[in-house]
Amino acid sequence: MKRLPVVAIVGRPNVGKSSLFNRLLGRKVAIIDNTPGVTRDRVVQEADIDEHKVVLVDTGGVVEKDAHEFAKETTEQAKRAMEEADVIVFVVDGQEGINPLDEEVAKLLRRWKKPVIVAVNKIDEPFMEDLVYDFYRLGFDEVIPISTIHKIGIPTLKEKILEKLPQELKESAQRAYQREEKSKKAERLISGESPEELQELSASLERGEEYEIEEEEEKEPIKVAIVGRPNMGKSTLLNALVGEERAIVSDIPGTTRDAIDTYVKVGDDEFIFIDTAGIRRRGKIKDIEYYSYLRSLDAIDRADVVVLMVDAQEGPTERDAKIAGMALEKFKPIVIAVNKIDTLKDQKEWERLQRELDLVFDFIPFAPRVFISAKERKGLKELLKQIKDLYRQYTKKVRTGEFNRALRELMEIHQPPVYKNKIVKIYYGTQVKTKPPTFLLFSNYPEGIPKSFRRFLENRLREKFGFNKIPIRIVFKKR
Repeated sequence: MKRLPVVAIVGRPNVGKSSLFNRLLGRKVAIIDNTPGVTRDRVVQEADIDEHKVVLVDTGGVVEKDAHEFAKETTEQAKRAMEEADVIVFVVDGQEGINPLDEEVAKLLRRWKKPVIVAVNKIDEPFMEDLVYDFYRLGFDEVIPISTIHKIGIPTLKEKILEKLPQELKESAQRAYQREEKSKKAERLISGESPEELQELSASLERGEEYEIEEEEEKEPIKVAIVGRPNMGKSTLLNALVGEERAIVSDIPGTTRDAIDTYVKVGDDEFIFIDTAGIRRRGKIKDIEYYSYLRSLDAIDRADVVVLMVDAQEGPTERDAKIAGMALEKFKPIVIAVNKIDTLKDQKEWERLQRELDLVFDFIPFAPRVFISAKERKGLKELLKQIKDLYRQYTKKVRTGEFNRALRELMEIHQPPVYKNKIVKIYYGTQVKTKPPTFLLFSNYPEGIPKSFRRFLENRLREKFGFNKIPIRIVFKKR
């Protein structure tokens, strides 16, 4: 199995870990706040570092025992991040100097014997660089002055991170970056950003040439976002799947503030489970919770498969349908995981639940449903089976020749309606990318193809090519 290298950012609280995380990422993802314990779990994102894709991990930091309510759990998560990392960036405060907690972190890091880079933050002016030398006392060779605010030292830090990676992981990171660039090219075709590339593709298809999807055949972990309203049992499910206390499980509402990722291997299959803060109604989102809401949306965006958790006792709600709709808008495969089935007392309650599911999720009849009890670990094998099946469809490729034969057959059965007294023709098409399966079709009047005909075409193509459990994306362009 190929995987991306893991780079963990560790240190005591309020030294600038989350600021550095956001700086390396190139956008704001980690929640930055001076309130102790804001970052409690690990926050994980894929980042591009000098044309290499890595998994970047932000942690809540190593804290004093009684620093806040989740102090013990936060420190435990930081330790696990150190254990899983390929390279560790140890952030310290250059203006404050060495703190006893820095020495504690250094002691932990030496135990793991991983490559460590000490990033001395808040070195905002050249005359402050003398403050850096004292940090060699922590016992590490690589000590770099940085300023996350002024972007000082960030290019050097990136170079050092890549230098410390094992060659195999470095190559894997480079290939992953190249695959993403090829996927971006397909998006340019779809958006019409590059008319020359679009024209070239149309001419190629007219000649009957095969279009190859420019994605390497390399097995990757399946990214699974676990989403839903608060207190649906998302963290409990994550822990049941992982078999360890990976997410902090608590009865306090809003415990999971950030989207956190966990790598899990089951047999020959590799997964990345993304646990998220519960998605509330927009009107009820305040301050830090607003950022958690954005993280949940981002988790859906990053996922290959979305597991939507629904409470069996409460039944599905309009809010659950909205969350499913958010995933559907992004063409994500969805599996509805109906949790807490152990609370259903009799057949009547089961029948009531089935009726409600049919009603609330009538717009995604193709989405599989799995009935589970995360607490009692029931139904988890079936859930993993459905996730794998959805991913297989999500990454499936259809050859151009086969696609156009099917398209011609469909056009013989049902032609698009006339548009402004003009006959609408669909000439040919091809699959331009996977994740989601995306088909580009050329027509003389793309604007004249009504929604009803698009739905007919989508349903028939899904049926024909085995996309029976997932949405597919069809884009029309003018020839």
